[in-house]
Amino acid sequence: MATPTLYVCCPSYALQNPIEERNYLKRARAFARREGLRVVASPLLGRHLGPGAWLEAGPRLDDLVEALRHDVVWACQGGYGAAHLIPTLLEASVKGRPRLIGYSDTTIFHACWRLRGWGEGYYGHIPVVLQGSREGESLTPLFRGRGLRRSNATDAAAAVLRPGRAEGVCFAACLVVLAGLVGTPAMPNLEGCVLAIEDIDEKPYQVDFALNQLHAAGALRGVVALLGGSFSHQSARDYGGPGVDDILRHWGERCGVPVISHLPFGHMPDALVMANGRRLAVEARADGAWTIEFAPRAARA
Repeated sequence: MATPTLYVCCPSYALQNPIEERNYLKRARAFARREGLRVVASPLLGRHLGPGAWLEAGPRLDDLVEALRHDVVWACQGGYGAAHLIPTLLEASVKGRPRLIGYSDTTIFHACWRLRGWGEGYYGHIPVVLQGSREGESLTPLFRGRGLRRSNATDAAAAVLRPGRAEGVCFAACLVVLAGLVGTPAMPNLEGCVLAIEDIDEKPYQVDFALNQLHAAGALRGVVALLGGSFSHQSARDYGGPGVDDILRHWGERCGVPVISHLPFGHMPDALVMANGRRLAVEARADGAWTIEFAPRAARA
């Protein structure tokens, strides 16, 4: 039996230098050894560009077709550029049900993975340190199909904004990227989902605008819970409007769902990995206690 493969690629921003390339491959190989995978590196990892630059679409499209031949795809770099690949993702033929690791702009891939009914997605990174890190302690059990439970005892900074209980399929996403899919064939159906959102450099009014866009398009209909992750931004000194927590609470009330904020996932060091496509139970209590618990992976996932 052939060894399953982990394909390391950068469908959005290109890597900047050989050191960055070496470090990503070192992480991939350490993870692959533990999980019984063989690493295959995209040749595009060696095409280094400056900060915030992406390669032309042609080579990235060809590389995506190659990536989908493998068992696990790690989009090791976010940024911008994945939107160019949507038609290929929605039309590509695959033999199996590849799994996906990535976050940020890779939200577009997670959306297409959900639409195509492929394997699980892991919203996060392959960690620098597999043991003794939040990334490692969440990705490893989830990747192996086990359950995962987090609570106010493990992540004390998270807060209950609206109490309640819910259970649904997790869909974690970069909020503005997800809102940008409204009206396109890549927008997934979120009915029955626990929607976990995070973003970087988006002010509170931009968070509200993105949620309003999703709501106006009907995309929040049937969402059963709202989880807020990292929302880092610089507020103007003279800003007197609502904060991100106020925005999330407001949308929880409008949708009638429980809300937990400040969960440690997204654009932050050592972020919790979320399993897209996995059942997730949420309990948010009025006294501030909370739990989220991923079920073990179903046999087909």
